[in-house]
Amino acid sequence: MESEKKVSRGEKRKNELLEIAADAIIELGYANTSMDEIVRRARASKTTVYRHFKNKEAMLAEIVSNLSEGPVLSIKPLDSNEDGGSRQELEEILFVFGKAVLTLIYDDRTLGLWRMLIGEGSRAPHITKSFFQLGPKRATSSIAQQLQLASSLGIVAIEHPENAAAIFMGMLREDTHLALLLGVQSAPTLQEISDHVRQCVRDFMKAYEV
Repeated sequence: MESEKKVSRGEKRKNELLEIAADAIIELGYANTSMDEIVRRARASKTTVYRHFKNKEAMLAEIVSNLSEGPVLSIKPLDSNEDGGSRQELEEILFVFGKAVLTLIYDDRTLGLWRMLIGEGSRAPHITKSFFQLGPKRATSSIAQQLQLASSLGIVAIEHPENAAAIFMGMLREDTHLALLLGVQSAPTLQEISDHVRQCVRDFMKAYEV
């Protein structure tokens, strides 16, 4: 029992450090955020911070990976049996996934990370590449796998699942994400997000119907 408590405390502290690092990076920028600054804000020892993360790049990678887990984990795989899966099941998968994506990318902290990376991308291309692979690309590839399976089951007619997944992601974001990044629009309500995702799913399924 004691060892379980220690693991739990360790994970909690690790997550706290990630939140502190994310706030510092958003506020100061990636280039201007040092490990010493994170240590100072965390009121922790260097030993504690470096025990969890070897550098700030590793911290940012885990921040992005953790953020993308919401949409990825929201995907309930289709029944892969030959007579399994249905149009309604795929629609629900897309709906739940779509809501998770928009809830994530419309969040203030996520928007802050996007703005920071856009601003510093030319000076640190390896960071933006890591962000793209661990965040948007990971989510798109995850739903593409379900679209490929759905196509093989005859639920939809999709020749290129990755392209179809990218189209669906674009439908979800539309102009709202850019408007939020620019700060010229308020975030939609949860009901508005749900209504928009439902419409996207309907349009997407119609475009790829068998």
